[in-house]
Amino acid sequence: MKIYHFANSFISVEEGKTLLTCDPWIGTTSDNGWYSYPIKKKKEINPKIFKSNFIYISHLHCDHLDLKTLSKFNNKNLTFVIKKFKNGVLKRRLQKFSKRIIEIEPWKKTKINKDFSIAIIPQIISNSSNLPDNIQYDLDTSIVIESNKNKSVFYNNVDMPMNINVLKKIKKFIHSNFKKNIDVFCYALGAASEFPQCFLNVNRAYEKSRIVKESLNEINSYLKLLKPRIFFPAGGTYSIYGKFHNLNKYIAQPTFEEIKKSTSKSKSKVLNLIGGGSVVVNKDENIQHNKAKIFNRAFDKNFIKDIKNINYYYKDEKKSNCNLKQLDENFSKAKNNYLKILEKNKKMDSYWDINFNIYKKYTIDGNCKIDKEHSNFLKTYKLKNYKKKKNKIDKLDCYIEYQLFDSLIKGKFPWNTSLSGSTIMYKRYPNKFNVDMIFSLNFLRA
Repeated sequence: MKIYHFANSFISVEEGKTLLTCDPWIGTTSDNGWYSYPIKKKKEINPKIFKSNFIYISHLHCDHLDLKTLSKFNNKNLTFVIKKFKNGVLKRRLQKFSKRIIEIEPWKKTKINKDFSIAIIPQIISNSSNLPDNIQYDLDTSIVIESNKNKSVFYNNVDMPMNINVLKKIKKFIHSNFKKNIDVFCYALGAASEFPQCFLNVNRAYEKSRIVKESLNEINSYLKLLKPRIFFPAGGTYSIYGKFHNLNKYIAQPTFEEIKKSTSKSKSKVLNLIGGGSVVVNKDENIQHNKAKIFNRAFDKNFIKDIKNINYYYKDEKKSNCNLKQLDENFSKAKNNYLKILEKNKKMDSYWDINFNIYKKYTIDGNCKIDKEHSNFLKTYKLKNYKKKKNKIDKLDCYIEYQLFDSLIKGKFPWNTSLSGSTIMYKRYPNKFNVDMIFSLNFLRA
């Protein structure tokens, strides 16, 4: 079994005459401010990858379901492999490319052809920090891939929220159903989110260092539990394009050198595949590893030059005028819908004030703060989920451009990806992640 890694969760697994590709994504995303890194273009990838027999799509997020990248695959017998979701949205979107779609029940080992058997693991927790959550989503998945020839087992966690208890359950499932331990494990280290780079009232350098340190401790505990023959970091890696590209320096993800040093006592082989590397896994201990290059998104001058002037996904120069009267009406409708949905949730036990500070446009300065001199503030919209004053209230200030806010209210883009996609800036009081407050914004639509 040969495993290739390109960028983020874009991974291909080859056995015999079969290629199974996971979450292919190249270039910009459709509804956030991310750009694939270090792979930027199709020509940087072996052409045979685009003749894959199977494509696994883990979930709906735009760095995993990228329609423009899927259009580059040209196998007429292409088959998609997905979890059997209740809402059917993912299946409907994939039918544009192929009618061959295998929906697999979670926690069920399935032989997809003579070369591969797989199992899809459903999302069990909503976040990796063990924070309380009363608004749950059937969203993420991860995948177990087994070679039917040499019985090697690869667990690709993608970027599904994880903790040690969830991993114990997955390990037990694989041992019971695949009759062996995991040979290859990949996992996303650090934060694949808007924190800390988009937060204006925190020490971003400190928070980055803290998150990186925690993730390195975490991966050591995971490797100690699983004892895979091979580990490689994958998933949750991206760069920020456009005018907010300076935020790249605060993305809280460790370098491969930091990972390698931190895991030096592990018995697992820790390999760097990012950006086109590969590894061949045999029955014996003979591992063939094609090393990848070492990259640093924040200081890659050629890369920054290519991506810093790209407009964001929500920019429409034909509709550059601001109609605040219409936005007032749409926000009022969205707010009413939002509150009606929250009122039905009897488990909600936290309260919040959210201020949306709307700009016609804004930029950030050299310190990654909002440049007031070159920004055009319009107005503030207020949102709260309580009627009477409460003693304990979380507060969030969002700084957002008119075209994006207008598009989100109308449902043109999903709140979920834009909130984490580094095109909205924040201040929060206190500095803690309120899961319900953030997830609830998915309901703010007219």
